[in-house]
Amino acid sequence: MSNLVHRSADRKNKHGRKSNWKVIFVMILLSFFIGIPPQSGAAAAADWDAALDTIHNLYGSYSTLQNTLKEDTLKIQTLRKQNNAELKAIQAQLQAVDQTLLTRLKTAADTIRKKHAPLLEQYTALGQQATAARKAKDIKRATVLDLKRNKLKTAAAAARAEVKKAAEALAAARKLTAGKILPAKNALAGIPALKKQIKESGKELSTAQKIRSEADKGYKAGVKQGDAVSAAAQLKLSFSQMGLIHNLQQKIYDWEKQIAGSLGTAKSKLPK
Repeated sequence: MSNLVHRSADRKNKHGRKSNWKVIFVMILLSFFIGIPPQSGAAAAADWDAALDTIHNLYGSYSTLQNTLKEDTLKIQTLRKQNNAELKAIQAQLQAVDQTLLTRLKTAADTIRKKHAPLLEQYTALGQQATAARKAKDIKRATVLDLKRNKLKTAAAAARAEVKKAAEALAAARKLTAGKILPAKNALAGIPALKKQIKESGKELSTAQKIRSEADKGYKAGVKQGDAVSAAAQLKLSFSQMGLIHNLQQKIYDWEKQIAGSLGTAKSKLPK
């Protein structure tokens, strides 16, 4: 035991461990001697020492990458919040373009259509009834219906013309408005595809985070039990998942930046 303690002390002095590494090392070492029976043989001892080296070598990079992941998460959340707010504002502005004019024209068209609806329905019904009477060889009834229908013909034609004119005015205004907002809408066209990529990568990210969380639990359990080999294996697994998480976060952030770029372009193309 004395040789192992001296060897661990020499190794610590040689590599200059940080304070957090010292705590982990002492926890493993104490657990190893107090609560967990050591593995037998020189090979087991070598494995244990190699595991300690693995933990020591990884821990600094682990801590650095962990801080990077936190920073990445904050950057993504901040940019996404800005993008969502900007997209909502731009969509509201697009919807408001010529809205007063379009509402007025639509109201006018609806009013005219409703005003003339009874006359036009009566005119149409008389024509259908006259046709049915002729098919039934009821010439007298057909003639009477034709007379009634023809009496309304001029008024019906004028009503139809007025309805058509109002509808065409609304359609022309809508077309003009659509042309005004088209450049901005085109700038937004690629955003749904980017959001879909972000969503898919988010699923991968959640899976990697779950695996990492389990590995972190395994690492802590290994430290608590004085099992350096298990702790080292779990730390390596957690670190590998952190690398995957970092790559996914970079992709997601890049896509959010592309969305921000599209929003900027759309904003510059909004009708003045």
